Amino acid sequence: MEDEVSIRKQAVKLYLKNVSIKDISEKLGRSRQWVHKWITRYRSEGGENWFASRSTSPKHIKNKTSANTEELVVKVRKALEGRIYSQTGALSIMYEIKRMGITPPSIPTINRILKRHDLIHESRIRQKKGVEYPNYFYLVQQMDLVGPRYITGGSRFYFQNIIDTENHYVGVYPIKDKRSITIARSIAEFWSTYGMPDFLQMDNELSFRGSNRYPRSLGIVLRFALSKGVTPIFIPPSEPWRNGMIEKFNSNLQKYFFTSQRFTSFRNVKEKAALFADFHNHNHRYSTQQGKVPSQIKSISQEYKLSPTHLDEDDPIPLVSGSVIFIRFIRSNRKLTILGSTFLVKKELVHTYVVAEIVIEQHVLLVKQDGLLHHVFPFAMPVE
Repeated sequence: MEDEVSIRKQAVKLYLKNVSIKDISEKLGRSRQWVHKWITRYRSEGGENWFASRSTSPKHIKNKTSANTEELVVKVRKALEGRIYSQTGALSIMYEIKRMGITPPSIPTINRILKRHDLIHESRIRQKKGVEYPNYFYLVQQMDLVGPRYITGGSRFYFQNIIDTENHYVGVYPIKDKRSITIARSIAEFWSTYGMPDFLQMDNELSFRGSNRYPRSLGIVLRFALSKGVTPIFIPPSEPWRNGMIEKFNSNLQKYFFTSQRFTSFRNVKEKAALFADFHNHNHRYSTQQGKVPSQIKSISQEYKLSPTHLDEDDPIPLVSGSVIFIRFIRSNRKLTILGSTFLVKKELVHTYVVAEIVIEQHVLLVKQDGLLHHVFPFAMPVE
C-alpha cells in the first residue's frame, strides 16, 4: 500500500511540474484515467490525506430519532418545496438545518424520516442485472435533448442540456429546433464558457448522429467534436439510464424549473434557463461530492476552454482523425449494427456489452470487450 501512495504522490508532483497527463501515464505505467483521478482528488480536496484510500466500511449507528427532530425534518422539507429551484433531498435539508443554527441529523436518518412520511420516492430505472457495462471512461460530459415543450401561444422548443460528470456543472440551452447546427452551436458555447471534455456521451438521437440517408458521413455535431479532439460516445439504444446523471438533471429541470412557473416567450425561457443553470451550479449540493456544489469543484475539463467558434452549416468540417464509440448489447443473433451497417460477431460476445470504435483515419471498426480486441472490420469513411 505504501508503494501505491508513493506513486499517487509522484503523479501529482509531475503534474505540478507541468508534465503532461500522457507523459505521467507512460512514466508511471498507469492509465490516463488513473492519473486524472488522483490529480482531481488533489485539486478538489488537498490537505494532508488527499492520497489516502477511502474506507468503504459502514458507519451506521443505531439511535432512535426524537419526535422534535422528526418534526423539524418534515417542516424543513415542506419549506424547501415552496422555494423556487430549491432541492428537497436529504442533503439540502441537512444544510438548511445547519443554516438555522441547529445541529442536523445524519443523511441516513433524514432519509428514514422522509420515507416514514412518504416523502421519498424510489427510482424505477431498470438495469440489466449481472451484465458488466463498460463504464470506465473519464472526463466525460453527458448531453441530452428534452422536448418538445410548449409555451403561451403554442410555440414549440427544446432544452439541450450538458453536464460534466466530474462535478455536475451544467449548461441549459433552450433551442427552437433540433437541427445538428443548432445543437453544435450550443455545445460550442458550453465549451467556450466552461471547458472541453475528453468524451461527449449521448443517446442515439438522429440530430446527434447526422443522417439516415448518409449514415457514415456523420453530422456536424460529431464532426465538430472530432475536430476539437473530443471522442463521442453513444450509449445503447433504449437504455437512457446509461446517461443517468443528465437524466436525473432533466427530471429536476422539469420539476423545479419548467412546471414551477409561467413563461411569456421563448426569450423569457432562455433568460430564466440561464438563471436556473447558474443557481444549480452554485447552490445544488451532491452527496457524492461531500456536500459541495458544482462550482466548488474544479474539473480538469475547465482547463481546456475552446475559443469562441463560428459554425456555418454551409461550411462542412472535414473528417480527418479521431474515434466515435458505440456501446452495444449483443443479442442471440450475434448482430452488431453501427450507422446502418450490420456485422456478425463471435458467439462468446452474445449477451454482453461491447465497445465498437470507429477509427476515422484507419477506416476500421474495432470491437472490444474488457480492453480485449475481438474484431477488426473494414469501415470506410468519407474524407469530406
